[in-house]
Amino acid sequence: MMMISVPAWLAGLALLVTTPALAQVAPGLPEDPGAAVVEELVVQAKEPGPAWWVVRDGDSTVYILGMPGGGIPPKSAWDRRYLDRRLKGANSLILADSIRISVGISSFGEALRLYRSLRSDVPLETRLQEPLRSQFIAARRTVGQPERRYARWSPFVASLMLVGDSAPKGWVDPREDIIRAARKARVKRVQASAYDASSSAGKILGSMDPAVETACLSAAVRTVQRARPAETAEGWARGDVAGAISGPRDFEGCLLLLNGGPQIWRAIVSEHTRLIAEGLKTPGHSVALVDLSMLVAEEGVIRRLEDRGLTVTGPGGS
Repeated sequence: MMMISVPAWLAGLALLVTTPALAQVAPGLPEDPGAAVVEELVVQAKEPGPAWWVVRDGDSTVYILGMPGGGIPPKSAWDRRYLDRRLKGANSLILADSIRISVGISSFGEALRLYRSLRSDVPLETRLQEPLRSQFIAARRTVGQPERRYARWSPFVASLMLVGDSAPKGWVDPREDIIRAARKARVKRVQASAYDASSSAGKILGSMDPAVETACLSAAVRTVQRARPAETAEGWARGDVAGAISGPRDFEGCLLLLNGGPQIWRAIVSEHTRLIAEGLKTPGHSVALVDLSMLVAEEGVIRRLEDRGLTVTGPGGS
């Protein structure tokens, strides 16, 4: 059994890839509860730097920083003044932009059966039909990968790999910088409890429907074609919420297959909401990091906080 920590929206990738999203739900794929957003939350921040929300309850305050879905360019200049100011004297840094996933395989035989189900002696590009074959070749060339990287894998695994390979090389996660800043300011970290993905992910990978595999590979190709990492990273850095969440979500349903589906997405939102509400029980202030897409979704963290009767002020001043 191993424990890993990843951004919430990347939970499904944890089994197979380590780098970092359904306009329409393909047959056999779960709905994407994060696709619908609250329009009035998609604003331009008035403060310099990334967008913040503030939730208060009596003499307690939690400052919520919406986090990007992926990395940002190395040495990217983003205004940290409000982060440093709010970390000073903070009770805690609430890491509600991530979950810990425990992944385990109970026996060598189980692992071997799973491995064999995901492999093929026939090269992947030979197994694909047009136009997906040509589209996949173009996409893997776009991310700079040779045919042999994906050749022996199932279409589903290839889709995970392709999306992982599309992440810009050398980009950094601002979360790590924030954690270092909190450590320097002697602010304790609070994190969600672990979620065990072993059983659901293993069963899904071992019995994948060919139509779903094709749908996921097609979604991965669209994600590569439509990705705008520089624009979304820049949008996050300057507090442009619309720009920051403008990346494609074609692949989200496939990720949800691995991490338990929409019900787990909603459970994660509920857990992150609970962590923030717990932070409000202590007088003073805390800082919370929340995945931006989970923050502004119709069923997201801000709506859940408001459902608790809490007042949330947005980066647009409302």
